[in-house]
Amino acid sequence: MANKKRRHSRTVELKRQMEQEKLADEKSRAKNRWNPAGQVLLWIDLVFLAATSLLELNGLISETAAALCTLLSVVLLLAALWLLFGSKKGQDGFGGGRRL
Repeated sequence: MANKKRRHSRTVELKRQMEQEKLADEKSRAKNRWNPAGQVLLWIDLVFLAATSLLELNGLISETAAALCTLLSVVLLLAALWLLFGSKKGQDGFGGGRRL
């Protein structure tokens, strides 16, 4: 009879430990998740830059317009990177984000 109690308590203990590890894992994933706004802005920037390159390659826009679009793309890239790595609650500026 005593053995059954030990097995049961050991099983319950193992289940609790596994649940705690699972919760810790989920918290870790949530902490390391990218900001959705920054992620979307990064994708938009990538598509915008690719479309601009294709239009310039086919001669549909001038070099000046392509240069302006590239400049705009760099600004969007910096904004996306700031959203992803620079802006955290309780931390200011570029130095406060996650380390790569």
